[in-house]
Amino acid sequence: MAHRITYKPQGIILSSAVGEITVAVEGEYVDVTLTATGGIVILSERYYAHGGYVTLYDLGSLIESEMNKSGQSCADFTLRVFTDSVNNKADSCVLHILYCDRFTVCTDIPTFLKENFLTTLSMRRVAPGSTLSLFFYAESGESLEYSVQHTFQTKKSEARFLHSYYMDSGKTAATSGVVQINVPLSSVIADAAGFAAVRPDNITLLSFTVRCGQRSVTCFVDNSLSDLESFYFRNCFNVWDTATLPVETTAKTDVERSLAIINGKSRFYNQSTAKTYEVEAGPLTSDEADWIDQLFSSHDVFRIEPDPTNSYDPLLLAPILITDCTCEIQDGDEKLNTVKFTWRYTDNRPIVRLSASPGIFTSPYNLVYS
Repeated sequence: MAHRITYKPQGIILSSAVGEITVAVEGEYVDVTLTATGGIVILSERYYAHGGYVTLYDLGSLIESEMNKSGQSCADFTLRVFTDSVNNKADSCVLHILYCDRFTVCTDIPTFLKENFLTTLSMRRVAPGSTLSLFFYAESGESLEYSVQHTFQTKKSEARFLHSYYMDSGKTAATSGVVQINVPLSSVIADAAGFAAVRPDNITLLSFTVRCGQRSVTCFVDNSLSDLESFYFRNCFNVWDTATLPVETTAKTDVERSLAIINGKSRFYNQSTAKTYEVEAGPLTSDEADWIDQLFSSHDVFRIEPDPTNSYDPLLLAPILITDCTCEIQDGDEKLNTVKFTWRYTDNRPIVRLSASPGIFTSPYNLVYS
């Protein structure tokens, strides 16, 4: 007889669904290791058996913590139990993990992955000029072709036009894993302009739907929104998601300092300055209301900050912290859903935005241009 893992999960499983794992133990104790890809050991302990068994609890939290650090949404972990490999007492299994930090009752994960992108918001609004990033899990050999069907108007007519185009035709996944696709709105507008035989600035994009296999996400273009007011965060699947919502923001600056009297004169010391931003977002759709708390609980949240001095990379991602939030969503139809939250930059110094002229020449100014 040897050590034996009594239940070995098959196929891909959600990290939140990694439950109790029981090990049948030969002898008094068993050594257990849990190893991530690359040989990173995240658990190495000796456990003493009770009634011939050892039960491992909450491995999902250890796995999620490692995936948070590495930024992975899909990874393999090897669970090994042993005492003396010479006597052939070892057993092991590989856990194919898809990150999900939420409780779910879905029992058919492969079907869910075939029919959904890795987001729980399938109907969303986007800002003009933005780029939609979508992630999905593809099996090895699966087609990666996707389509973009869009609705638009031209300035010459109030009629609505519908057109679609395809990308990545003939492309397949080399291995099983998470795939990212990016859909710039400028590309959608360019296709609409080509179809309508007008210039891109004569196009008003209304909505578009991205489909890959059985998966789909529909986006509505809201001209009142700005990409610079978006929040970028890792959602419950540990992939990047974007919250672009109508918001009202109030900036608050708090200065704390102590007062000392030196030689009959008062002086400040130990001064600190904190700047926070109070946001009220809404009204929200019911789908947005169910999804928005993933922003508040995310371990990585960013805001776009423009850098006018850099023509090659004019937009930077600045990390922020959501320090307080009130997310009370009601299921009636008497009130509109809104949320309030407070955020600040991770840097303890308040931000100051420096302005600079982007320039109109491609080379430094000299007398030729005077």
